[in-house]
Amino acid sequence: MAVKRDPRALLHQIFTDETAHMSLDEAVDGFPMAHVNAKAPHVPYSFWHLLEHIRIAQWDLLEYVQNPKHVSPGWPEGYWPAPGATTDTTGWKRTIAAINKDLRRIDRMLADPAVDIFAPVPFASDKSVVRCVFVALDHNAYHLGEFAILRQVMQLWPKNRKA
Repeated sequence: MAVKRDPRALLHQIFTDETAHMSLDEAVDGFPMAHVNAKAPHVPYSFWHLLEHIRIAQWDLLEYVQNPKHVSPGWPEGYWPAPGATTDTTGWKRTIAAINKDLRRIDRMLADPAVDIFAPVPFASDKSVVRCVFVALDHNAYHLGEFAILRQVMQLWPKNRKA
């Protein structure tokens, strides 16, 4: 007989403990600051562009289901930094901190019993909170995988890193 579980508890566990993907912190651990604006051969965006894209898309999905006055950026240009845009160490850290802050917002929203995470949100084209959270997490996983592969291609992992 299958054990019934609280869906919120299960989502929280999957969100916080049971991930099959590399986390943001794992992906950026030990990243050499001299390469935050580097672009791999034949790739139009930098490492920072990828992280900033994750930040913008994740923020937009959260606002979409929480703020009835939210207006999403234009697609696709509003979801990416300008092609020639660069950052410094402070900007890199700010982007990572903002992604993590919104991940904590997601966790709190999923745990909040006042939020019906499965109900259609009328001002969000009847999309549910849980649907938008899954889109955000899937999007993050895709681009963090891309980040990790580009890091491998450009030999930017620490030499003593355990795979």
